Amino acid sequence: MVKTYAYGFPRIGKNREYKKVIESFWKNKIDENDLVSELQHLEGEMENTYSKNVDSHPSNEMTMYDKMLDTAIMLGFYDPQTTEEYYELCRGKNALEMTKWFNTNYHYLVPDLSTIETNPYKNPKFKITGENPHLIGPFTFLKLSKGVSKELFGLYLTNLAYIYKEIISEFDTVHIDEPAFVMDLDYLDITLIKNCYDIICDNDTKVNVFTYYEDVDWLDNLVKLPVDGIGLDFVNGRNNLKNIISMDRDSLSDKTIFAGFVDGTNVWRTDVKYVNTYTYHLSNIFGEVVVTNAGPLYHLPVTLKGESHFSHFLFKHLSFATEKLQELNDIKNDDTSKYSKYVGEWNNLVVERLDNLKDDDFVKSLNVTERRKLQDSILNLPELPTTTIGSFPQTKEVRVNRLHHTKGKIDSNTYTKVVNEFIADAIDIQEDIGMDVLVHGEPERSDMVEHFCQRMHGMASTTNGWIISYGTRCYRPSIIHGDVTRSEKPMTVKEIEYAQTLTDKPVKGMLTGAVTIMAWDYVRKDIPVEKVAYQIALALQDEIRDYEKAGIKMVQVDEPAFRELVPIKKRYYGEYFDWAIKSYNLSVNTSPRTQIHCHMCYSEFNEIVNEINQLDFDVVSIECSRSGGEIIEAFENIDFKRQIGLGVWDIHSPAIPSKDDMVAILKRALKVIPRKQFWINPDCGLKTRGWDETKKSMKNMVEARKEILGE
Repeated sequence: MVKTYAYGFPRIGKNREYKKVIESFWKNKIDENDLVSELQHLEGEMENTYSKNVDSHPSNEMTMYDKMLDTAIMLGFYDPQTTEEYYELCRGKNALEMTKWFNTNYHYLVPDLSTIETNPYKNPKFKITGENPHLIGPFTFLKLSKGVSKELFGLYLTNLAYIYKEIISEFDTVHIDEPAFVMDLDYLDITLIKNCYDIICDNDTKVNVFTYYEDVDWLDNLVKLPVDGIGLDFVNGRNNLKNIISMDRDSLSDKTIFAGFVDGTNVWRTDVKYVNTYTYHLSNIFGEVVVTNAGPLYHLPVTLKGESHFSHFLFKHLSFATEKLQELNDIKNDDTSKYSKYVGEWNNLVVERLDNLKDDDFVKSLNVTERRKLQDSILNLPELPTTTIGSFPQTKEVRVNRLHHTKGKIDSNTYTKVVNEFIADAIDIQEDIGMDVLVHGEPERSDMVEHFCQRMHGMASTTNGWIISYGTRCYRPSIIHGDVTRSEKPMTVKEIEYAQTLTDKPVKGMLTGAVTIMAWDYVRKDIPVEKVAYQIALALQDEIRDYEKAGIKMVQVDEPAFRELVPIKKRYYGEYFDWAIKSYNLSVNTSPRTQIHCHMCYSEFNEIVNEINQLDFDVVSIECSRSGGEIIEAFENIDFKRQIGLGVWDIHSPAIPSKDDMVAILKRALKVIPRKQFWINPDCGLKTRGWDETKKSMKNMVEARKEILGE
């Protein structure tokens, strides 16, 4: 009988207790003792859930905000003396840069080691506890940090290896995550890893190393590392299982394989019969087989319990984090009774529309240069126009209004009245400050993806299916379970049309792109991924055409996840970009008179600017403030004819950026990007900010523009 193991259980809590307790500390509603006590209680609940379902699990999985930052502190790169100083690194004026964790919608804080020496190991601020502590591995930590040159990488890694050796020497067993092992690595990388683990494992501690999200291309060397156990992803890794089964068995007989057969990134049930067929083969190869999840479970909601609104047919095919643990137990007991293959609901009209798509459907009738001339004559915008990304602060009144309407406590007229009052106030504020292109503020939207999923057929939203995107920021992914069509009426036009009646300045229509909807939801697996993308794109195209009928001249179709879904391995880039670019261009293939905006944020875009340039938008806005303007350099080397807005303030921090801070970013950007192509905007939407800081920041942004123009 195989053993079971699980890791990465969501720390958010069944009712978002994690978010509530930390934000209560930020608001001075509780003190540090209460904060620590509540987080320890949450960690205890996680461990109890593990213990009820699986044979073993790691400890030390809780964090006060971010595990990469915790690791940097543990290693002595940062040394906050108080909890307040810790949170300054997370969300203060000089907060660490934030970006996506591999190809997921989880974000991490990026340690900057460029100005820090490789300090010797200090007593960690965050004590490592438990019998099997969970650590981010040294190679992954360095690979995902910034400021370490190629020349110094090996030296840093060797120094860290000795530090890790000292850290783990206190424990019998440790769990080390090394997802960077699945990246495109060269001979030098592999040599450095071998040297690193020769040092780390030179003691009596049992070391288990976990890889996930993709294949490990150097399996023959990985299995020779002096570690005791190896975790492989047999769900997202296309070739791991085939490659490991074909290897020389003599080299594997003393290893434990942590076989990742239970999907940690999607919600569909595991085929127990399939898994047990292959665990039998693995048991003839490895010394011990332990079945586990393929990737950390924090990409999933805590539990299906309470999601009673799903149809019985859909519900029986789903599995959230707690249910994934139960699946591991089913595998152990060879219980195949809960699994049946899912086939999504078909819509013949959608299928026919997709089948009739031709090459011209993915190409606009006018190129971007000709469109610019047409749009300039229509919009008549000033030089360096200012705008925001879309959302404005979600006040308590707005949230309560939406909740009461959802629960039937107020009628639609009362709900609409509150929404329209918010929109009117938002328009007035923007006009008073002097913004050039306005937004309606999105008071009707709980989330930029969920709002659309609730208005499309073929998708299902959860009641309490919250997951963490970064820090305490939570959202509820929906489930794409069938062919996607728009509901019978427009999804967003009413509010934008009302906002436009209040001003002579252009108001942007606001949509979320197909790639981001897919990245931030759980996608069906019974049809090719590109078909799902094109279905959503056609629904968005229909919405843009309705905007045009309503007289809206500017539409923003956001793709913040465009970089996020890029495969980890470059050999898979082509197939991804083919459908991702086509889906965007299909969605915006409407009148060339309509100016199309796109927003992207908090990812490493430098490597894919050529692919971004193939998206047929007219204006793109990209995060710039936390990354220090590094994205600017990427546009120096391409023929970029589109317009661009580089974010001049970090909206994930409550700090109000000064006019001078913004001017510095603008001056740097305008050395590379011509004024006639440049816009001024924040990094991202402003939903999580307060009105006071938002208004002050917008005023500073307008003043920064005036200084640049010499007014």
